[in-house]
Amino acid sequence: MPRWVASVPRRTILRSPGRIGFANLGVRSASTHVSPTAINLRPNIPPRNQALHDALSALGGAAEAHVNTSRLQLALRGLAAHDAVTRIAVLGLDSQLSARRLARLLLADPLGAEEAWEKELANAGPGEERGAVLLKYGDASDAQSPSPSSLYELVPVPSRVLQSHNLEVLVSTLNVNDANATPHVPTESSTESLLVPKLQATSARGLPVPFPVHKTVVLAEGLDTAIAFGRFSAHITAETDTLVKVAVDLPAPSEEARADPQAGSAPVNIDVGTEALDSFRESIQNSVVYERGWFRSGLPILSSWLLQGLQPSDTVKPAVKSLIASIADQVEMSITKEDTARLQELVSIPTSQDVTASIVDHLESWAETSHAELRDELDEAFSAKNWHKLSWWKLFWRVDDVTMISTEILERRWLVSAEKSSIFLAGRMNQAGFSDGRDQPAAAHIPEATTQDTAPTAKNPRTDLSTNVRGPTRWSEHISTARTELIDDTVPPLQALAQRLILQTFSTTSLSSAASAILYASMSSFSVFEASAVAALGLTFSLRRMQSLWEGARESWQGTVREEGRRTLKHTEEAVRLIIRKRGRKDGDVNEDEDVVERRIAREAVQKVREVLDRTNSGNGGSV
Repeated sequence: MPRWVASVPRRTILRSPGRIGFANLGVRSASTHVSPTAINLRPNIPPRNQALHDALSALGGAAEAHVNTSRLQLALRGLAAHDAVTRIAVLGLDSQLSARRLARLLLADPLGAEEAWEKELANAGPGEERGAVLLKYGDASDAQSPSPSSLYELVPVPSRVLQSHNLEVLVSTLNVNDANATPHVPTESSTESLLVPKLQATSARGLPVPFPVHKTVVLAEGLDTAIAFGRFSAHITAETDTLVKVAVDLPAPSEEARADPQAGSAPVNIDVGTEALDSFRESIQNSVVYERGWFRSGLPILSSWLLQGLQPSDTVKPAVKSLIASIADQVEMSITKEDTARLQELVSIPTSQDVTASIVDHLESWAETSHAELRDELDEAFSAKNWHKLSWWKLFWRVDDVTMISTEILERRWLVSAEKSSIFLAGRMNQAGFSDGRDQPAAAHIPEATTQDTAPTAKNPRTDLSTNVRGPTRWSEHISTARTELIDDTVPPLQALAQRLILQTFSTTSLSSAASAILYASMSSFSVFEASAVAALGLTFSLRRMQSLWEGARESWQGTVREEGRRTLKHTEEAVRLIIRKRGRKDGDVNEDEDVVERRIAREAVQKVREVLDRTNSGNGGSV
């Protein structure tokens, strides 16, 4: 700043290039704070904004699942007023002490003495920085008024910057600790954290409340914090970069550095800027020192970026236009992301013919393997040592083991692997959209066994199953159901037959022995040998009868088990084929995906907003 600055009028100094914060100010009416939780009354929308307001409202209804409601309401409020409030957030990474100092530098008047609000921001202790601070235009008398919300502390600031641009500045904190542990943060999460800061009530008992803003300055202290923010915002798009500026507090260069005002980041030094401001306030003779220090601090670049879009307009403020364009971009990006995910899902899903052919192949392979298993496992089971323990001549001391051995054969050898494979096949069919088979006709279900009281014999083994039908069951449960029926309906009669044959054998043998003794005692003509022949005849007859009946019953039981296994496999295979045929007849009925229709309507609403916004930029925003 030149030496003759002392002779320049006060208004000229305010407009000099070295002016701190925002320059070229005119006087406007004070802003009116709009709480994010206020009830939305029917606004009196200016005619020039009516078309854009209607298009944006339609976008909120058509793309409800894709639009951020808080940002949409902020844009609608901006269109409903002639000179709407513009919100800017200054967020400190993990701490807002430096963010408060930065906000103070951007709003302080170097030609005036240090005011109370500056001391409150600059001297906040660690315990006083937890709550957010909203800087709003006002004088000392407004400081006595209570804060309208428990979400933040309202600090009135008599700054021409806030007054002339109808501006409010939110000072809060951005927590990026989670980003260090998880580098891949979703785009929506990063964007909303920057442009829709979450404020916590002082009671800390409720959920965080969104506070949407038009622009955001993120203050990073040092390279480590800047790197952490880079991981946090790695997926933010270029459109969002125009609304977000990263200020990195770095050591000031020896000379003024030339920075690009449109760059996404800007190096600043708060200490150098504070020293420059303090030196100018001490004496106007330090104007040159102030000018050099101020430009070395990098704050002019940040000030000019924040002022972009805040100048008054005959139609819509450029800041509101940028907000609406950002909302449209975010909605379109969300729709495109969902469309891409759906296309990838459709590509990975085989066609109906491929699925049906694959299921049929698996079914045929399952049926072949299951029949081979039934044959091999039962051959091995009936030739094993355990089954031979039930031979007729061992039945006298093994009669109580009939139930245990026969049940063990059915539980461990009868279609065990086939049952597991059928469950796996049922899972594949369910994933492919086939039914579980409960709607199949009764003929496809496992028949229920009869409940006769007659025991199985060689002529009537009592192991045939009747045609009585149970209720509908899943086809994958046919094998387990048939096994249970075999155990309940064929094993007890086999056990009863074994016990009855033992009793009959002992009875016949006892009677023949008694007759032999009576003949020997009553008739002297019968010798011991002749009398014993009668007993031997009775014993031989009873054992022969026992052998014939028991071995016949065992063979009949083996045949029943094998035949029931084949019938069960056949019923199961027929049930699956019937399900496949029914599915094939329904393949022609294809309904349009409701999500596709919703996304198409949302895209049309986005396009309508863009068209009206383009007409607004060209000066024809009021026409419909």
